[in-house]
Amino acid sequence: MFSKKHVKVLLLFALTCSLVKAQKNIEILQPSTTFEDSVASRMLNGGKAVLKGMVYYEGRTLIGIKSETTVYAPVGSIVALYPLTPYIEDYLRLKKRNKEGKRLAAISRQAASYRIESKVFSDKGEFMIPGLKPGKYYVESLVSFPSGIGGKEVSDVVEIKSDGETVQCKLNHIYRGFIY
Repeated sequence: MFSKKHVKVLLLFALTCSLVKAQKNIEILQPSTTFEDSVASRMLNGGKAVLKGMVYYEGRTLIGIKSETTVYAPVGSIVALYPLTPYIEDYLRLKKRNKEGKRLAAISRQAASYRIESKVFSDKGEFMIPGLKPGKYYVESLVSFPSGIGGKEVSDVVEIKSDGETVQCKLNHIYRGFIY
């Protein structure tokens, strides 16, 4: 009827299905604050300030000594800038509450549409976002691991104090220890 090979394949399939079913769902958290598009729109239109920065990560030993070369985001990597509205502040608080992949903070499509995207333009992970008004902004990007598998989200909150100002920012992550 069934050969040993068929039985092994069926048992492996049944075991795989039971493991997949046993995984818990990830809880999606969304900000409870109402997103106000008028505030976000005002911040994103017509300023003269410029945000310049770098996107990278570097490894360090447990005592802080640099252990590896700095890995920069590759040319073409996306850098996203969001106005730091109460809605985005609420999102960032939820994001900090993530427990080992059991919770995931997310923003609405409407809030996600009020962003400016730029791209890394040099081998040193440099980016530039012109045309900003004074205010606080949340900036994020992703640095891919050299292996090409996975990466690390890097982010920062920056403040532009005056129109026409150029603000420098570093989106970085410093790994301490042996595990990436």
